[in-house]
Amino acid sequence: MKNSWNNSVNASENLTLVRDTFLVTFGNGSETNRSGINSSLSEFDGVVQISAPANEFIFDRTDVRIVMFTLYLMVFCCCFCGNLLVILVVTMSRRLRSITNFFLANLAVADFCVGVFCVMQNLSIYLIPSWVFGDFLCKMYQFTHSLSYTASIFILVVICMERYFAIIHPITCKQILTSTRLRLVIGGVWITSAVYSIPKFIFVRTITNNLGDGTTETICIMYRKRYDSKLFDLINFGLLYVIPLLVMT
Repeated sequence: MKNSWNNSVNASENLTLVRDTFLVTFGNGSETNRSGINSSLSEFDGVVQISAPANEFIFDRTDVRIVMFTLYLMVFCCCFCGNLLVILVVTMSRRLRSITNFFLANLAVADFCVGVFCVMQNLSIYLIPSWVFGDFLCKMYQFTHSLSYTASIFILVVICMERYFAIIHPITCKQILTSTRLRLVIGGVWITSAVYSIPKFIFVRTITNNLGDGTTETICIMYRKRYDSKLFDLINFGLLYVIPLLVMT
């Protein structure tokens, strides 16, 4: 009896989650848009069943998918090769192991992760429409995604501050900003970014949708019952855009 009740609750949560996602995708949530969408959501054994609108979604068109795949592939190749070269050059050349290049190498690592875990995942959408990597990798993908771009932004802030002190206060900068302290700062940046990204690991899960034609689709998505997207987006906007912008300017 208890298991049956839990299954009903989970199915209801899945239904609410997909309904919210469906309305966000195809309309702004108003009654007019809802009535204009020829869709239905039904529940069957904990799997959400969706009847999509009759009109084809633009990103399902073959020509659009080819264009998007080509663009993402170009961005991924540039991001992967460019940042990998920076990491290898700074690591293998002793003459380039300066404080500034140390920061640039860490920035290249963060941007390399962005290419692998962000651009590559978006690229895979046009090859594999359903998430096939399991629940744990879904959580790890979202966590690493957030970690990489958060670390990239924080490292840019540290580079700007280091360059400011090196130019405006060169003597004091050499006394205070030693290589050991700067390594501790970079370590703190990565740790802070990891802690900031933990909610992405906790509140993400996979959901299987029954598309109504005998096929199913698994998606990797935030758990909206425990996750306030508006609040999190507001915090992201402040910490990862407004404050870094003010510091760097």
